[in-house]
Amino acid sequence: MTQSHVAIVAFPFSSHAGSLFSLARAMAALSPSSHFSFLSTKRSLSSFNSQQLLQNISLVPISDGITTPQARHHIEAIELFLKSFKESLREGLKAAELAQDCKVRCIVSDAFVWLTGDVADEMAVNWVPVRTGSPLDLYARLNADLIKEIVAVRSYGDNLLSFLPCLSNHRATDLPYGLNTGDPNFVYHLICDQMARKLPESDILVTNTIQGLECNLDSYFKQNFTNYFPVGPFHLLNPSQKEPPTDSYGCLSWLDRHEPATVAYVSLGTIAFLCPSELTSLANGLEASGVPFLWSLKEETQSHLPSGFIDRMNETGKGKIVPWTPQTSVLKHSAVGAFVSHCGWNSVLESIVGGVPLVCRPFFGDQTINTRLVSYVWKVGVAMDAGVFTEETVVRAFDVIFKRDEGKKMKSKMNELKDMVIAAVEENGSSKENLKRLMKIVCGS
Repeated sequence: MTQSHVAIVAFPFSSHAGSLFSLARAMAALSPSSHFSFLSTKRSLSSFNSQQLLQNISLVPISDGITTPQARHHIEAIELFLKSFKESLREGLKAAELAQDCKVRCIVSDAFVWLTGDVADEMAVNWVPVRTGSPLDLYARLNADLIKEIVAVRSYGDNLLSFLPCLSNHRATDLPYGLNTGDPNFVYHLICDQMARKLPESDILVTNTIQGLECNLDSYFKQNFTNYFPVGPFHLLNPSQKEPPTDSYGCLSWLDRHEPATVAYVSLGTIAFLCPSELTSLANGLEASGVPFLWSLKEETQSHLPSGFIDRMNETGKGKIVPWTPQTSVLKHSAVGAFVSHCGWNSVLESIVGGVPLVCRPFFGDQTINTRLVSYVWKVGVAMDAGVFTEETVVRAFDVIFKRDEGKKMKSKMNELKDMVIAAVEENGSSKENLKRLMKIVCGS
């Protein structure tokens, strides 16, 4: 008999759904007598395989809002999804209740789909918002009005944000898009703005971090949310959860042939892309550095690499360029000594777990604020000068990480963070204990 029925609602773009699904699995494992309906678009759900499902998790598709078959730009797809979201969610929840013959008692959702809170109110059930991305970015969003009032944003430049305790080591130029530059009506900024205005209506907040990683943030969230649960990293809450079992491009066996901490891993995510000139600069920098590298790069983008680059890397064995890698396994491999990343929050957490210093090239979202945290506050990475790749900055970053004492200090500090994170997800660790507390609200047990 099902003890309770919980709906979990994903934001079906970028890495959001995968991150939330890791949390869903951990919750389902803790409450085997409850049922968890995971709602997302059909395309998003297709990324999960049957090996990742538990008996008490079901996948429930909701509409993506797209009514015509033509290809859609990423931003347009988000806009269409959100436009139809409330009605799609209502229909999905009805389908989930019918399938389980059990009413939903609690709705957990990605904070990005803040409209879920309205639907939860209609149903008179608890809404539990989850921030899958950077908690520091969320802090900035929650203080957006104060930031805009004080910063006179565009002219504040490199001055430190000393009026905000959790951002006192950050500059206005490190603030996320929409708070420092850019179109205030851009869909991503509007989502974040509305999320920040909706969240205070809830007394619950779940974050993808660990207690003590940023003590000032812990204090702030505890003061502003009666029930604050840092339960990350989500992907470590399921020790039995296996990464997709394929390494079809032989990445790990290639890494096996290299000495510890001698290889750079390059991956800039699935959405952001480099213009041809910057892509060329990165490729030239990788080659000029002499550091062996594994580069995850979409096949359609590989055609824009400098002429002969792939052939030279294959001939010398200095570089391996593939369209996909098992990233968490790659970052845990002893051969990897640096991670060239956009510094999205999941990538930062995975790099910490691997104990691997970062080379940071942010694009959007929480990436700029994370880059400052990584490179200046924690001092476990190198940020690109002016925020873009040049051949010289890539060579210089690798020189720091692989050859200088500064790089050894970064590695040592990263291992300290790694130890903190691993301790948090062990039995009786802070994340595991906070997850148990959360389950009492979600499942009533």
